[in-house]
Amino acid sequence: MADLNLFALAAKILTAVVIVVAASRAAERAGAFLGSMIATLPVSTGPVYVFLAIDHGVGFIAEASRMSVASSAAICAFIWAHAHAAQRFGTPMSLLLATLAWLGAALALQLRDWSFAEAFIIYVASYALALRGLHRFANAGRPPAVPRARFDLALRALLVTGVVVGTTIAGRVFGPSVTGVLATYPVVFTTLVVILQPRCGGPFTASVLVTGLKGLVGFGFSLVVLHLGASYLSATAALLIALFVAVGWNAALMLYRKGRAPADA
Repeated sequence: MADLNLFALAAKILTAVVIVVAASRAAERAGAFLGSMIATLPVSTGPVYVFLAIDHGVGFIAEASRMSVASSAAICAFIWAHAHAAQRFGTPMSLLLATLAWLGAALALQLRDWSFAEAFIIYVASYALALRGLHRFANAGRPPAVPRARFDLALRALLVTGVVVGTTIAGRVFGPSVTGVLATYPVVFTTLVVILQPRCGGPFTASVLVTGLKGLVGFGFSLVVLHLGASYLSATAALLIALFVAVGWNAALMLYRKGRAPADA
C-alpha cells in the first residue's frame, strides 16, 4: 500500500465521477426505458477496468472479468430485492434490503474459484430467472415532475469514489477475484434508488431497475467478451471490443423498441 500513487488515484476518481454523474443525470431525466438503457452502460465498471488494466495489466483484467461475469447474480439479487421491497417500504429500507441481497450474493461468489464456464452459466441463469420473475414490475407509468435534490450530485460522487478506491485497494490486497466482484457493484442503480424513489415512488423506481435487466444482459455479455479478449488480445483491444458490445446492445434494444412503437400504438 505504500506505493499507492495518490495523484493517479485522484485522477481515477475524478474521471469516474464525471462519467457516472453525467450518465445518471441523463438517466434520471429520460424516463424508465431510456433511463434504464443509459444506466446500464458500463459508466462505472468501464473506467474501473481501464484503471485496473493500467495498474495490473491484461492478465489481471482477464481474471477479474471472469469473476465479474459471475457477479451478474449479485446484480440480479440487488434488483430482485429492491423490486419487491419498493412496493411496500420507503427508500432507506428498500435500499438496505437490496444492498444486503447484493452483499450476500457477492460473498457467496467468493466461496469458490469459478471457472469461466461456470461463471457464464451463472450469468445466463441469473438473468433468465430475473427477466422472467420480475417482468410484472417493469411498467409503472411516468414519474411526476419533481424538483432536483440538493445532495444528489454529492451522493453519486461519493458512491463512485468508494468503488474506485475499493477496487484499487482490493486489486493490491485481495487480487482479481474480489476486485472483479467489487467492480460490478451497481453504483448507478444505487444512486437512482436514492434520488428517484423519494420523489417518484417505489414502483416507478423499481420499473427503471427491472427494465434495466434487458440492458444488463448486454453488459454481462460485454464482460464475457472482455474476459475472452483479455485472454488472447491486448488490454486496449479487449476493452474497446467490450465497450462496443455494451453500447451496441443497448442501441439495438432502443432501435427495436422504436421499430415496434407504431405497431404498439
